[in-house]
Amino acid sequence: MKPSITAFAAALAAGSLFTGAASAETVAEFYKGKVMSLFVGSAPGGGYDSYGRAVARHLGDHLPGNPTLVVKNMPGASGLRLAGYMYNAAKKNGSDIAGVHNTAVVEQLLGSKVQFDSRKFNWLGSANQLTSTCLSHKKSGIITVQQAMDKQLLIGATGSASSSTQLVAAFMNSLTGTKFKIIKGYPSTSSVLLAMERGEVGGLCGIGWDSVQTQVLDEVNKGDVIILVQTGQEKNPDLPNVPLVLDLAKNATDRAVLEFLVARQYMGRPYIAPPGTPADRVAALRVAFDATMKDAKFQATAKKQHLPLSPISGKQVADHVNKLFAMPKDIIDRANAATQVNPSAIGEAKLTWKTVSGVAIGGVKKRKLAFSDGGKAVTADLSGTKITIAGKKAKSKALKAGMVCDIKYLGDGDTAESVTCK
Repeated sequence: MKPSITAFAAALAAGSLFTGAASAETVAEFYKGKVMSLFVGSAPGGGYDSYGRAVARHLGDHLPGNPTLVVKNMPGASGLRLAGYMYNAAKKNGSDIAGVHNTAVVEQLLGSKVQFDSRKFNWLGSANQLTSTCLSHKKSGIITVQQAMDKQLLIGATGSASSSTQLVAAFMNSLTGTKFKIIKGYPSTSSVLLAMERGEVGGLCGIGWDSVQTQVLDEVNKGDVIILVQTGQEKNPDLPNVPLVLDLAKNATDRAVLEFLVARQYMGRPYIAPPGTPADRVAALRVAFDATMKDAKFQATAKKQHLPLSPISGKQVADHVNKLFAMPKDIIDRANAATQVNPSAIGEAKLTWKTVSGVAIGGVKKRKLAFSDGGKAVTADLSGTKITIAGKKAKSKALKAGMVCDIKYLGDGDTAESVTCK
């Protein structure tokens, strides 16, 4: 499926929406034989990464010149590192694009020290309108959000204070009356989910419904993991019996603040090109993004990977960003206060790293490293792992069965901090 001439012409005619001047080189000439970079602001394996790889696989089919896209992960500061890179250092010729965290706009509005201006990005579109959730494990004894308002629940969290795993728990406490205690420091949501199973923490907030479906849907269906609440602008049709966070607000002002805080989820998986990208290439990228979302092959890829799709266009995302920046200052100030965590409601995760030395590995499958620890077959997640082979930095695909390695990891199925092989 190729983008129509009419659609491309219409997008190009809206050149006032974009920054940068058109190049004398045609779009097709520029992209022919090109290898583009699609950056993702998280480690491999998570929701942003899964969407990014699906988009990268198909987007080039809808761009003039049919370039190849390569995914490059740039985790850090809950996506803010990548947003800053795209604004200040990325190539501004149309060869660098990124799937950025949907928290970037709100972080800027809430006064975080960021190195970008969200209004100046060239928004290409969003693959999904996100529904976020708070989960609990049945072992915690808390199976409803009302119970979480009466009794403290330990919530595992990753990343910095801007991570949705901390942000959602914080504003739930402030605006709905939950008694979540945030235990920060876990390396990934997968680690938090395993910590829930072990009983170290009782729950997790700020995880998208799409990620729930890819990581713990069986546990949800069995009743081992409970969805306490959904955060979004309206109820997700998949979750008709799960309370909506807006309905838990204590008064009209708090509801308005909640509406602002969850507004980021309208653009759940957004994509950008840097400021200064030539207008004709931005137009082509927008048309290609829209065509990709309608592509039956892309939709099949998304379905296979359990990636829900509810796409919106680049113009819709840009309009939404401008709408957020037009919010009354008192609502933004109240939202900023609501996301601050009381020191008594936060603690550090006590991570117990295990090290096995000189073990022959069994290979890698779906980013899981197989090996033996004390005679027991175990696996470790390689998302974000530092891998070294013969003294040189390497990628997970370089790990082969039979290699002898030292492995530092959290436990069976959990994150590996490092893998060092001879």
